[in-house]
Amino acid sequence: MAKKKKKFIKYNQTIRKIFGGEGFDEGITRVPLDNLIEMAMILSLKEQHLTKADLVRAFRRLWSSGDVADRALITEYLKSLDTTFKSDKSVTSNEARMEKIDEILAQIEHTPAEEVALKEQFEEVRLKKITPKRIAKALLKLRNAKKRSRLEEAFDGSFDEAGRFLFFHSFRFRIFEEDFHKIVQLTCMPFEDEEIAHLDEAALKERLKQCKEKAIEKKRREIDLFLQKASGPNRYLSQEEVLQTIKRIPEECDFLFVPVPEPFLRRILFEQFEISEAEMLAESIRLFRDMEKTLFGKEEWRVRYKLVLEVQKRWLYQSIWDNAPLQIDEDFELRRVEVEAQFDAELAALKSALLHEAEGLDLHEEEIETIIAHAIIDAIARKEILEIPYKTLKTINRHFARQIEGLKLKKQREELLARTIRDFKNLFPLAREMDRRLIFHVGPTNSGKTYAAMERLKKADTGYYLAPLRLLALEGYETLLKSGIPASLVTGEEQLIDEEAAHISSTIEMANYQIEVDVCVIDEVQMIDDPDRGWAWANAIIGIPAHTVIMTGSEDALEAVKELASWLEEDLEVVRFERKAPLILHHHPASLKKLEPSTAIVAFSRRDVLAFKEQLSGRYDVSVVYGNLSPEVRREEARRFREGESQILVATDAIAMGLNLPIKTILFARDSKFDGQSRRLLTPSEIRQIAGRAGRYGLHEEGYVGALTAPVLQTVTELIDEPAPPIRGPYRVMANFEHIELIAKIIETESLSEILGFFVKHMRFDGPFVAANIENMLEIAKMVDLYHLDLKSKYHLACAPLSLGSPYLESVFHRYLIALERKEPIPFAVPEDLPGIAQTSDMLFEAEERVKEISLYLWLSYRFPDAFVDTQNALQAREILNRFIERSLRKGVFARACKRCGKPLPPHFRFGICQECFRGGRQIKR
Repeated sequence: MAKKKKKFIKYNQTIRKIFGGEGFDEGITRVPLDNLIEMAMILSLKEQHLTKADLVRAFRRLWSSGDVADRALITEYLKSLDTTFKSDKSVTSNEARMEKIDEILAQIEHTPAEEVALKEQFEEVRLKKITPKRIAKALLKLRNAKKRSRLEEAFDGSFDEAGRFLFFHSFRFRIFEEDFHKIVQLTCMPFEDEEIAHLDEAALKERLKQCKEKAIEKKRREIDLFLQKASGPNRYLSQEEVLQTIKRIPEECDFLFVPVPEPFLRRILFEQFEISEAEMLAESIRLFRDMEKTLFGKEEWRVRYKLVLEVQKRWLYQSIWDNAPLQIDEDFELRRVEVEAQFDAELAALKSALLHEAEGLDLHEEEIETIIAHAIIDAIARKEILEIPYKTLKTINRHFARQIEGLKLKKQREELLARTIRDFKNLFPLAREMDRRLIFHVGPTNSGKTYAAMERLKKADTGYYLAPLRLLALEGYETLLKSGIPASLVTGEEQLIDEEAAHISSTIEMANYQIEVDVCVIDEVQMIDDPDRGWAWANAIIGIPAHTVIMTGSEDALEAVKELASWLEEDLEVVRFERKAPLILHHHPASLKKLEPSTAIVAFSRRDVLAFKEQLSGRYDVSVVYGNLSPEVRREEARRFREGESQILVATDAIAMGLNLPIKTILFARDSKFDGQSRRLLTPSEIRQIAGRAGRYGLHEEGYVGALTAPVLQTVTELIDEPAPPIRGPYRVMANFEHIELIAKIIETESLSEILGFFVKHMRFDGPFVAANIENMLEIAKMVDLYHLDLKSKYHLACAPLSLGSPYLESVFHRYLIALERKEPIPFAVPEDLPGIAQTSDMLFEAEERVKEISLYLWLSYRFPDAFVDTQNALQAREILNRFIERSLRKGVFARACKRCGKPLPPHFRFGICQECFRGGRQIKR
């Protein structure tokens, strides 16, 4: 289709050249009758002996039919005549243009110079496009340009294309008893064209003078604040280096993030940390560290590789000038754990695949490890990257296939699914049969958008609430019940079904696309951009069978919702909501010794949350919330805070969604977080989403936002009002079991990892969609493929809420798989060995992991009821463990324990072993 379109464009362009710029329908009338008859004979037209008018009509029909071959013959024949059939209309003379311009200018005041300039400007413009409106607009532009030119000359600056006035000013810098001046570029607010046109030059000059003075004063304050910070002692830069850096400050400089020269950055990084190489990029620095790892735990197979960590320059500059610790080592360690875990998973998957291929053959596991190791060691040595290169993987598989009974036939996988599930929206036939109406409630946190949607849901005869979290689904369920509306609750691990109920509250992944309802509320629709879970929102928007679909979300999701509504060809109504309680920013950092009740401190790791809890517990009753806690414990901690049993809440950004809390003040403990790849500053969207929890409408008239340190407060102040970029496609969509079955039949395999890999690699969809990110599901699929289970069981198991990276949970999951393969019942024992409270952070973490195990057990019990038979014990165990965690959070002290001797470590201690064990280890090495 694309090639055909390109040919049409090419033929149309050629025809316009032949007909003097006009199209085929106009130009064909100027071709002589003899040529028309000859062309009709070439194309075997019946009308070859008719009149010219008949032939013209016949050729117009032929051209408009869109046949590529006919257009090609017509174009080639007309080109062969080697002439152009131009229109007989005479070209408008220059005199006519000038007369029309004179006629228009006679009605407008103007100068001779302006008249000359306008005539030059319209010299080659077509006569009909010379209108009073266009002349007036061009005249206004000329006059504005002259005014700007005079202003530029008077104030020694220049206007840019946006109308902003740019100028330079010399500032005095005094630091370390040195005085010098630096020229800095400043910017004034833009002047609109209307202002330039309607204000006289005296008023413009006065306005520009005031604007310059304000800009100079603002920049002076920024410079003074920076010099005050820079004049103090700095662990990274000497006084001479500080002076050199300031003297090198560029003319365009943001004094919140003053750049440090590259030589100084390199010295700091190489002196402070074990770094083999640093690559300077435009906005970041790529750091390299030499590392070693053994394959399959054998010392003789040790490989060396380079670990890469990318650090934002802005964060680095800010930390250096704030004299703050650089968390490079911690981030390197997090990155190492992630990279090596990924590599180990790839290695295990490759080994499992080869073992599966060799099943029933006389080939030992050690031989397979040797084949893999010899190929991979050389590949890693060449690239210095800890990964299995694709070419190496192919080589291993090819050689291995030859070794075991020769080459096996490859399965044909191409072109088989494109015809069946390419049009994704038609995979939801019930929704397509309905005349759906889409409504988007858009607004910030605490604006009442979800409340309004729920009120609409309550009035409907039948309804569905789709929540992003189990906690919110439970909240929606209880809201319906409190309003006297019978309802059912459906989550992955809990199903409370009322057969008489016409309303359902559900987590979004558990949405049922076979139930038709009047109203469906899809909450937090901006989650469509989430790389792991966004598919659930895309699937729901496309396929939920509701007559009215109400979505709630933030402003950045508006473009995405509009795009999907347009693609679905469904009507969309956008309803805007404003925040009910204003947010007020603190001007000074808050002190931990003087916190007001209803204050929430936001950190970004479990370790920091527990450390702050320990630090504050002597002065306040403290509740804590972080992602690793079960929904029940999070809810209980939220209840304690809501009902005044605790005055302070310490939480991760888990509070940004899913908890309605009476928070008056939000305090940021940090302005950066480790996102799995690198440590980075918080984004404006993250800051707004968290800050928006302050000032609960009806409880607090105003919300307050601050920070525990000046640098963090500065970052929050700077970024909180910065607009977030709109979410745009492509959007991720997920295969359901029907798709999986279809792929399995086509590629003739029962290997779920192969099926999912095929889906990700080969599926292409009409519309703004791509296959969802299912890395977690793929990893679980590789595990379940090791066991003899049917495809449907494998699919359900791969969807299980299993936290990869937890050795404990992975071992539990393998135990479940063994029992399912053997068709044995899987019991669950109630814990009996719990102390009163957790003594250490590690003990608390173990309890949290056991609650996750229970969640996994209950989730699987709904898919495999004949195997997971002890649901009552699991529920009882969850209640016992949750009470233990709740007691521990209220009364416990969560010092981390030394990994060698078990002694408690100090709060915020950076390392995993205590100083005594570290010194003892060094003495042994010596």
